[in-house]
Order: sequence, then structure tokens, then C-alpha cells
Amino acid sequence: MEVVDATPASAREAAPGTAPGLPGRLGVAVQMLAHAGKVGGGRGELTPTRLTALAVMALAGPMRMGSLASRLGVQVSTMSRIVDIMVASGWAERMADEADHRACVIGITSAGAAVLDSVRQDNASRLADCVARLDPADRVVLAAALPVLESLAHEVARRPPAD
Repeated sequence: MEVVDATPASAREAAPGTAPGLPGRLGVAVQMLAHAGKVGGGRGELTPTRLTALAVMALAGPMRMGSLASRLGVQVSTMSRIVDIMVASGWAERMADEADHRACVIGITSAGAAVLDSVRQDNASRLADCVARLDPADRVVLAAALPVLESLAHEVARRPPAD
């Protein structure tokens, strides 16, 4: 089977001094790592999108529906249905927006934080097992790259989503 580079052309165009395809390959690898443990584990209604929404709210705090939808890259109507399920599951709650009492914000509940923590612990355990099986030289390379990856993750998270 031939592996095809499905990276968008804009991501394949490397900045000077950057290996061709690096941004696209890095993005795919990060997504694979991020989504590997998001489903299953007897968590029923917890889908990757719902888990991502919980993680966004845990990190950024309560926010309006439109902001949450934008951060997840979904339409507001889709986000509304997702939030309805998360509220019914006890993972999120709607609260009055202090800045505009006509609107509401969505925030994570203690139950939502607990399920998020459980998923993170399960994923960390799975990842630790995989890292332990790496060649020692690869673990050294991974450890050396981690500060750069963390810095890059924070930089990407600070950028507003593209329209």
C-alpha cells in the first residue's frame, strides 16, 4: 500500500530552514496522539468532540456558545446540540453571562472535570507504555523536543481560529 501525503498545499510549503511537509506531518502526528484515547473506555456519550469541548472549557473557562463553536471549528447549531448533551450528562452547565444577562456562557462542571481528568490519566498511562517501548535514543530525542513542542502548542493555542 502506498502512503500518500494528504497535507494541504499551504501546510506543505515550508518556511525557510524548515523541512518540507513538517507542519503538516506534525499536525497529523499531534492529532493522532490527541485522538487516540478519546473514545471507548466505557464512557458512553463521551465523543472526541465533546471531550475537546470539555478540555477547552477547562483551560479557557466559561464562554459563549459562538466562541466555543469557533474554537472547535463547528457551526453554532452543532455546538448547541453538543452542549445540550453535555449539560444532560452533567459535564457542563449554562450560566448567565455577567457582561450581558440576555446571553449565557457554557462552563465545565466538577463532573465534567472529573471525566476529563480520568481520560487524561488513561491517555497518560497508554502513552507512558508506548514511550517506555521506544528505543532509548528515541526517548532522548523526544525528551529534547518536548520543550519546543510545548512552546509550539501554547503559541498555536493563543492564535485565534482562521475564518
